[in-house]
Amino acid sequence: MKTLSLLLAGLLSLPLTAAELSVDEGYLRATPPGQMMSAAFMTLSNDSDKTITLTGGTSNDVASIEIHNHAMVDGVMSMHRIEELNIKKGETVELAPGGLHVMLIGLKKSLVDGENFTFDIVFKDGSKQTLMLPIKSIVN
Repeated sequence: MKTLSLLLAGLLSLPLTAAELSVDEGYLRATPPGQMMSAAFMTLSNDSDKTITLTGGTSNDVASIEIHNHAMVDGVMSMHRIEELNIKKGETVELAPGGLHVMLIGLKKSLVDGENFTFDIVFKDGSKQTLMLPIKSIVN
């Protein structure tokens, strides 16, 4: 009984992050054959009572998943990696083209319009949340 009590106490003390992050309107950009990068866009809402920090992601189908942002530098728009994305309690953050987004670098397969892609987003405390997002062809 003591072991069960310790196990339950341990489970109750786990960090509360992924279960408190709502992901809406998510999708990934389709890629032509041979293109090794794509981006994921979504709306993230922190439904918890504390800040949630997103640090990147993981997937067996891609070498690296990073958080990126766009910024104007010397009159030129450029993309750069950010180490952490802090989402304050009650806050909603939009990841959209031309702004914050999740970058998938080193894809091992093409992303085909109409299919889904599954990956984990990773939080600062090491916890993960699995996302399965639709792949969409975007014509500019």
